Amino acid sequence: MKKRVLFSISSVFAILATLLAVMQTSAQQFAHPAFERVWDRTDSLVADGTASRSWYWGPEPGEARLEPWTDARGGQRLVEYFDKSRMELNDPQADPTTPFYVTNGLLTVELISGQMQVGPAQYENRYPAYIPMSGDPGDQTTPTYAAFLGVSNTPAGDHPSTDRRGQKITATIDRSGTVGDDPAKASVPNTEIAYYEGITKHNVPRAFWDFLNLVGKVREAGRVVDRPLSSPWFYASGLPISEAYWTKSLVRGQLIDVMIQAYERRVLTYTPTNGPGFQVEMGNIGQHYYNWRYKFFGQPGPGTGTPFNTPVPGSPTVIPTPVSGSPTAVNGSPTAVGGSPTAAPTDTTVPLTPKPNTSTTPSPCEICTPAPTSTANPCEICTPVLTPTP
Repeated sequence: MKKRVLFSISSVFAILATLLAVMQTSAQQFAHPAFERVWDRTDSLVADGTASRSWYWGPEPGEARLEPWTDARGGQRLVEYFDKSRMELNDPQADPTTPFYVTNGLLTVELISGQMQVGPAQYENRYPAYIPMSGDPGDQTTPTYAAFLGVSNTPAGDHPSTDRRGQKITATIDRSGTVGDDPAKASVPNTEIAYYEGITKHNVPRAFWDFLNLVGKVREAGRVVDRPLSSPWFYASGLPISEAYWTKSLVRGQLIDVMIQAYERRVLTYTPTNGPGFQVEMGNIGQHYYNWRYKFFGQPGPGTGTPFNTPVPGSPTVIPTPVSGSPTAVNGSPTAVGGSPTAAPTDTTVPLTPKPNTSTTPSPCEICTPAPTSTANPCEICTPVLTPTP
């Protein structure tokens, strides 16, 4: 009997220790210290004004969740959403010093193909996202992710290109995915093809190649040093899965020319009229993907196909959404749709406190975080309010 009592007391202490660990995690500014280290390396310097450049991740962390992943311990992995991406911790027991201890999701591939990845080779059928890849909220000119299905490498099929190094980017694409050509774009600087990726068989123009190999100020071991922002160059973006195309985007109410290219993990845009440090930007794919996965935004219109699941859409979520000091809720209960229960995503949110923006000056304007509206696409491309210092 005494042994049983002692065992029960030890079990209580173990539970209390676990609860304390969760409380300590909630008190942290990120869901995991490894996520904070990755963010801190590049974006803490943007937040405090040390570096004048576009964000790699976003001004602060958003919602953290335990999402299904077949190869993860227990079948779930910890993820955290940012404006520009989703950080992932696939194996907490792995070597934290390896470059890919923290990964960021193949969100572009999922949004274009409509197949939500839940394991290395496991997918759930959804629908290609009819969400604009860039531009103001409600932009009806910019191509959607679905529009890139016919020009991108995805599980639905590859669309390779030949090596065109030295040539200029003059190809165009519209909202429906129709490809054309505008020879006048050959005069735009930094549009010559500088690199050909042999694995995916796609070309990268100079503007994007220089951005992906940019050397600048980063924070390492508490010191600010000059290093490559992304190492290896494809760590944040992944490999190119489409060619680069010119398109029209509505930016701050004005229709402008933007070059856009899909990569495995990000979407890159080149706006020649932007100031130095902000001509190349990463789209807000973390926001778009979150709205697609959890809010079911970007569903195809009538007659274009049947989504995998069609609950009544809620309000769009503009990441980051958690209120400081308030733990997020745990999802998983059925949601009634038209009187019949439809299973909501069973992913579990993780309590966290978002990192406050320590900058005393406005953040660069390519991150727009407006209050939630009925529009599914928060803006992510706009000319910075402040003139960036060289």
